[in-house]
Amino acid sequence: MKRLLMLVAAAMAAVFAIAAQASAQQASGAVPGGMARVEGGTFDMGGRSVTVCAFYMDARLVTQREWLELMGTTLQQQRDAAQRDQGWMPGFAGEGDNHPMYNVSWFEAAEFANRRSQRSGLTPAYAISGTGANRVVTWNRAANGYRLPTEAEWEFAARGGTACGGNFRYSGSDVASEVAWHMGNSGGGAQPVGTLRPNALGIYDMSGNLWEWVWDRHGRLPTGGQATNPEGAPLGSFRVARGGSWVNSPEHVRSANRTLFGPSRRYLSVGFRLVRPAD
Repeated sequence: MKRLLMLVAAAMAAVFAIAAQASAQQASGAVPGGMARVEGGTFDMGGRSVTVCAFYMDARLVTQREWLELMGTTLQQQRDAAQRDQGWMPGFAGEGDNHPMYNVSWFEAAEFANRRSQRSGLTPAYAISGTGANRVVTWNRAANGYRLPTEAEWEFAARGGTACGGNFRYSGSDVASEVAWHMGNSGGGAQPVGTLRPNALGIYDMSGNLWEWVWDRHGRLPTGGQATNPEGAPLGSFRVARGGSWVNSPEHVRSANRTLFGPSRRYLSVGFRLVRPAD
């Protein structure tokens, strides 16, 4: 009995220690590993004044190693799934542990975010129901877990947030090849993450390498007026991707560039990174 009580006491002490550590990290504003803190601020987004609150963002795109560890599927298996579901073979565009993960649908990126939250003991941001192209994803805005950035958060971070001394054409430079893998320097495929210069926030590859899924449905960006933490169009079948990729010209890897993709489709040129609330 004495030994049992000692074991229980030790277990309780461990729980309290973990809780105390988490509380101390929250109080000190410690940045989660592999992420950069983006302080809140206001910027011009397509002619509208947009304010975003502080958040943490992955400093690098999610890699093929990270995907395999959490989701259990290889790049080849994702490619096979694309052929099965889409009727065509997307192929390969760079393979290796430190290469960014692609051939991932928007829905799969949302599922990855939830699994990463669960692994970290955080509340998942998304409720996902249904199957295939008919899946429905609902965002719990009170959750502290990982999620896809909104389009506004993504662009604010790409421009360097409040840390940037100038509004560069690309994420961290006016010279594309200093910060972006594009059709002129990529060699015909995605390159390992974090190998070019980061922007002022220490975030890599926001221009070029891979397009990046964001939360928003695609729609015309509003002009004029003000908005705080906008979440995109209320309706629409397509989701926004930002930043351009290895297959695009420098003109299309600008921080302001945007496009749309079907959320159930997997693409050679689309990957993602995650954010989580900072406050």
